[in-house]
Amino acid sequence: MSALSSTKVKTLFAGFVFSLVLLVGIAVVGVFGTLAALGGSAYANTPLVFAVFNAAFPYVVAFLLDAILATVLFVWMVSSAVRQASMPRSERLAGLARIAERLSPEARDVGLSERLGPTKEDRMDELKERYVADEIDEDEFERRMMRLMAENEDGGRASARRSYERTKREFEREF
Repeated sequence: MSALSSTKVKTLFAGFVFSLVLLVGIAVVGVFGTLAALGGSAYANTPLVFAVFNAAFPYVVAFLLDAILATVLFVWMVSSAVRQASMPRSERLAGLARIAERLSPEARDVGLSERLGPTKEDRMDELKERYVADEIDEDEFERRMMRLMAENEDGGRASARRSYERTKREFEREF
């Protein structure tokens, strides 16, 4: 699902655009209202600074409140869109992440290769699609499916064992 196709994001975007239009409207009305008030006889004997402050104060307050609303709507919209955006998963990205993890201990701490690699369900779905498209025969499909199911059943112990052995080898290499 695309982050921009969400109803919540669309509603927040509409509110943000409306608040921006309202912001421009408040600024225009405020400028003309302040100039009109200064031209009247009510501020004839008051200093200019106080006259401008008294005439523009309601518009400045409305402008600031709408600016705060626009900022909140923008941050909320962006955070909602980012939260709904999905991380791309592919074996190539996971391979590049594994290389980066081998070279950098900081990258190893993040565990990026597990996040970027396709899940077992994704790999099973891809395998089913390849079988239906007649790219692989039935024996190959069953063999690969059994291997994927065996990965599911061991609960990731083989992956954890490989990770432990890799870390152990790297530790021995350092000392």
